[in-house]
Amino acid sequence: MHVINFLPDDYLQRRSLRRANLLCLALGGGALVALGALSGLFVYRAMQVTVERTITESQYAEASRQIDQLKQLENRKTGLLHKVELSTTLLERVPRSYLLARLTNYLPAHTSLTSLTMRVEEIQVKAASAGAAGKAAAPAAAKPPAGKAKEETVKVKRVRFRLDGLAQTDVEVAEFITRLNADPVFEDVDLQFSEEHQYGVNTAMRRFQISLRVSPKAEKILETVAVKSPAAPATVKGTS
Repeated sequence: MHVINFLPDDYLQRRSLRRANLLCLALGGGALVALGALSGLFVYRAMQVTVERTITESQYAEASRQIDQLKQLENRKTGLLHKVELSTTLLERVPRSYLLARLTNYLPAHTSLTSLTMRVEEIQVKAASAGAAGKAAAPAAAKPPAGKAKEETVKVKRVRFRLDGLAQTDVEVAEFITRLNADPVFEDVDLQFSEEHQYGVNTAMRRFQISLRVSPKAEKILETVAVKSPAAPATVKGTS
């Protein structure tokens, strides 16, 4: 049977081409929508990262501010401790006039001091001898077992004097050292040197140097002396 087609010859071709264009348009639109959604997701993630970065930077800034405040407090604490230590050092518990009077009173005849220097030094002492109060406060149960006891040492400050003087002979120097050793106010009396010294034109003398420390019991000893004899010692001329 012969079919008569009344459609134009290029109708089917144009319809196929139109369908292909619509399909390409749909695919392109879907790709654009997907690309827009992906771009929006990237922008959203970027905004989240920016917010998190801002929060982190603010937290770091706050931590840095707190660290700076802590450093300032530490520096202030160090300065206050230094001031307290300096004030404690400058506090004259043992009057130097009393010490100078005792030193000059012990000088034998024909002996004189040419210079006297004082300095504060730190020494290592046993913790038990650093103070009786700390020893009394320690409980008996806290004592280490026998055979394993370990002596602890602490740093304490002591005042050391260096005496330079002149004497006629070494006998006067030895007598001066003996008197200083007999005084409980002083300790660790040591003769540094004793040598011949030409004093003037025709006078030969002995130049000596003695080092000693002030005993930690000096304050109590001088307080007892002050109670018995409240008069302050006179300043001896000719010493420095």
